[in-house]
Amino acid sequence: MKMFNHKNSRMKSGGLHLLFISSVFMIISCEEPDKTNQVVEKELANTLETADLGGRTGYISDYFYDFASNINVDFYRFSSSYFTFDYDQYLNLLQDTPPNLNVRSFPEYLVEITPTQHEYAERTLIDSLTITDVVESNSILILSTQFKNVESLVWDTDAEPEAQRYKPNNTDWIFDTTTVTYTDTMDVIAYRAVVDTPMIDEGVLFIDQAEWVDTTYEYVADERLEFSHVFSFQRKQLNGDSLIFRVNTDCNDNGSWDSAETADIGNGIWDPAEPFYDLDGDNVKDASEPFEDRNCNEVWDAAEAYTDANSNGQYDAGEDFEDSGNGIIDGAEEYTDLDGDEQPGANELFIFNPIPNNLLVTWADPQNPQVIDVIETGDSLVTRWGIIYYDIIEEIVFEDHKTVTAADKDSLVTLFTNRVIGHIVGGEGQDDYFIVKTEWEDDNTEGKDYDYLLFKQFEHIYKLVKPSFFKPYGYYWSEGQMASGFWFKNEFEDEVVYYTSNGLLREGERVETMYYDSTNVAIYRVERSFQVDVEDVTVPAVKVRGFINNDGAVECYANAAWSADTIDDCPGADTTFIDAFKITNILTQTMIGTDVEYGEKSISWLVKDYGIVKDELHIRWTERPDAKEEIWLGISRWELGRFSASSSGGGQFAKLLKRTHIVKINELQNIPELEDPFQIKRTAGLQRVELPR
Repeated sequence: MKMFNHKNSRMKSGGLHLLFISSVFMIISCEEPDKTNQVVEKELANTLETADLGGRTGYISDYFYDFASNINVDFYRFSSSYFTFDYDQYLNLLQDTPPNLNVRSFPEYLVEITPTQHEYAERTLIDSLTITDVVESNSILILSTQFKNVESLVWDTDAEPEAQRYKPNNTDWIFDTTTVTYTDTMDVIAYRAVVDTPMIDEGVLFIDQAEWVDTTYEYVADERLEFSHVFSFQRKQLNGDSLIFRVNTDCNDNGSWDSAETADIGNGIWDPAEPFYDLDGDNVKDASEPFEDRNCNEVWDAAEAYTDANSNGQYDAGEDFEDSGNGIIDGAEEYTDLDGDEQPGANELFIFNPIPNNLLVTWADPQNPQVIDVIETGDSLVTRWGIIYYDIIEEIVFEDHKTVTAADKDSLVTLFTNRVIGHIVGGEGQDDYFIVKTEWEDDNTEGKDYDYLLFKQFEHIYKLVKPSFFKPYGYYWSEGQMASGFWFKNEFEDEVVYYTSNGLLREGERVETMYYDSTNVAIYRVERSFQVDVEDVTVPAVKVRGFINNDGAVECYANAAWSADTIDDCPGADTTFIDAFKITNILTQTMIGTDVEYGEKSISWLVKDYGIVKDELHIRWTERPDAKEEIWLGISRWELGRFSASSSGGGQFAKLLKRTHIVKINELQNIPELEDPFQIKRTAGLQRVELPR
């Protein structure tokens, strides 16, 4: 099975007047696609005809995007690797904001779409343009992983006491590249035909037999060419022990796990004063000075009183002392089960905190523990109970194995067809779609990636799609589809994204559909469910992100220690929207015969006058037979950062006044505001569906 990509160009013969049609070719067709609804085994829910569901309602035009406005929205994008992180965790752990994704609408342009069919395309070989065994030289760039070396960690004494923590001193981004050159041998073949894919299902198609359009198909082998390289770096990174993120839970400060107390008692051990960071050097613990809270009471404790029997100025074993509790009746001590034995060990009496504010102290000299305010590469630490942690910042040899692939071209086939100059379609004619473009930085390259989403609104919100299905093992249709894990039908269809009842979103709405789709590859059972709930939602979309403090400096709400020259430089901070519509779309595709299931769950939170403020995408595959429930994997989440909307001259009224431009789907790259060509990708709602690799 071969795959192909194609690109379009135009060739015109000379000596003909543009308005003259040398001949007319007419095609009339009324064929229906091979999609059939079947009787289902269960009753499908559908509340659209129910007059009143008793919950909250809102017009979809208020809660989804107004297509007549210029929408410009920035989202924070959480990939599958960081799906379980909330925004604050990401910000504090990585000291950076999540990657940005932009959503824009273009109301001044409408895309005009008509169906396609693939007949009347008999081909004739053009010998004069056919060449065999053409050798083509190519090159491919291999990029290493980018990272920063942690040179040191420094306790931030400039922040307010409650905001103090270790701040990393990082290098600039470190990376490397290499270029591999290779050759590829292929055949270059040319054909001619009357038409390739007439853009109608019914009506009359007019063509100019004196003008030609050429389309080039690139056929490639099933197996791609692979090129590998190993990059070697000296990498400095935080040790896996992650000491600065630990919260002590040894609240009895005895080096062992203790069950819950019934009274506030001592630990049977003389406890010295808790070490503190003596910022002013006066050997006196001040309120603003950080300390090692060894007994979990969140206050600094001096040394326990004792009888200095030998008058040597320090406590010696056997001397009497006042064994004090911590002022709290402690519960059972929490622990982190590092070795998975379900038993607390001496080195497991801690829990993790996403903020690196655990002040490190080394007890190498038990009589004189030292606060570590600056951590350098190779520094070690000894706990009060003699546990040694080496290389808090470790230096390792990082072997970065990278493999890239390239298409193994078999042939380039150019098809010359007559130019289509017009057609007449009965009924209501073509559909016009509003354009939405999503754009983000590609995780795997230094460039951008994007999707065009084409919407129209009648009673429901529709999105134009080419239906796609997961592939059985070994089946490929094109290079891009192999990479994405799906194959696509050739015709466009309207897909309902949001159901409404007379234009209203209604709490409690539920719509279920099921049908069988017979394709050339397999028969698929397609089940969909749509559900509307109402709940509050919190996203980092506060309009004012910081303020000017008493010192005249910018202070950010999300992180008081964040370095920002202006308030606009601050990261997003959380704000809560009350009573958002939470819309859950679930798709299940089942391949008949194999019973392999693929599922998608798209959850969108819609807020009045803001549109989508949060969007999650989950997928699942057929679970093991012993699985008790469906297992969903979160692969992408968007959270609103900034929102902007302004009125424009778009919309149906503007179209009547000729202020809206009608464009073809294959001409988007010619529009300066859009720049990029339309590409076929699988999407769920607004999100690209990319299977984790």
